[in-house]
Amino acid sequence: MPITPDLPFPKSAGDSIRSKDWNDLVTETKRLDTAKVDRAGDAITGPLSVAGALAIGKSSASATAKLDVAGDLNINDSNLLFRGGDNNHGLGWFGNPSKLFGGVNVDGPVLWGNAGGALGSALSGNQQIALSWDNAGRVAIGVPSTTLKVDIGDRIRLRQGAAGSAGLWLYQATPAEDRAFIGMVNDNQVGLFGNKGAGWSLSMDVTLGTLGVRTGAPTGYAAQIYAGVVNTSPQMSYGLVITGAKDWGLYVGGNAQIIGRVRDYKLRSNIAFGNSVNTTSTGYVDMPNMSMSITSPDIGAYFQILVLVNGVQATGSATIGAYFRLLVDGGQQDSTRHEFNHAGWELRGVSLGRIVYLAAGSHTINVQWATTSPGTLTCCWYGDLRQIMVVEL
Repeated sequence: MPITPDLPFPKSAGDSIRSKDWNDLVTETKRLDTAKVDRAGDAITGPLSVAGALAIGKSSASATAKLDVAGDLNINDSNLLFRGGDNNHGLGWFGNPSKLFGGVNVDGPVLWGNAGGALGSALSGNQQIALSWDNAGRVAIGVPSTTLKVDIGDRIRLRQGAAGSAGLWLYQATPAEDRAFIGMVNDNQVGLFGNKGAGWSLSMDVTLGTLGVRTGAPTGYAAQIYAGVVNTSPQMSYGLVITGAKDWGLYVGGNAQIIGRVRDYKLRSNIAFGNSVNTTSTGYVDMPNMSMSITSPDIGAYFQILVLVNGVQATGSATIGAYFRLLVDGGQQDSTRHEFNHAGWELRGVSLGRIVYLAAGSHTINVQWATTSPGTLTCCWYGDLRQIMVVEL
């Protein structure tokens, strides 16, 4: 406690120092040596240097840091700055070893630095950052840093609220408005919503996995496409367009039913000639103009090949044999023999055909004929046609 000196005080030159004055001075000096700065109501007006730990609200023996405060710490009208080892830069989000504990009203410790801040926890002395941000406005959740505006290190959950459905709006700067919505149509369907009139144009049933395009997800079949424009009456020119497929643009592993006409771009090729030609060869030779090439698609395909030769006649003797055959890449696929009687007073039509599988690439189709000796075999006698027709199946 403060000393109240006995009078006379202050003393003048020549005044004696009594024993009580001396004893009071020594007693107060000893007390100050023990109490040090334990002075209720006093203020330290100059700099304060603490060599060890400074404990506030608790014993110095229980201090666990250089500054250990038992209770709330309020910083009024100022900033709290942490500096790194070079005394020039803040410790940042992952400052080591310092941490700042935010207390009971925040979700774990809070860290600040000159490049942003972070919100996380400190388990066993290790910082676990849950949320961090930098001075460029980028936010990282569950990841140490990011170059994106928001980067989340795991799944996120968007909950239904007052707006009625859980989802995410997509905003474009030039029109300055929300253009689309990705989210729940209702409790059972998720979809894409066009905010300029398209409405819910793609939806999926979350239980059945069925898909609806410009219509709700169906329950009795896998997918449905409504080819009309949702908010107006005209129909679209095409309900479904598939391009760029290497093998199958559309593969159906079962029966298919189509109500309406079907047009495809499969191979349909034919040649036809009406000029009269003949042969006397007793061995197979190519029939004039009856050769063609086709190209099978990358996946290969089955082809139906039909050969028709009309106005066929053989002359030279009472009975003459005539031979015809269909070749694909030099291999015989079909053949027939005709016998002509009455010295040529017969006209006939000859047909050859086969369904064959052709691998990818180019293939040659041709027709050959031959006759018995002596004899002349003729076709297209009266301008009839000889032709090859090929259709990809």
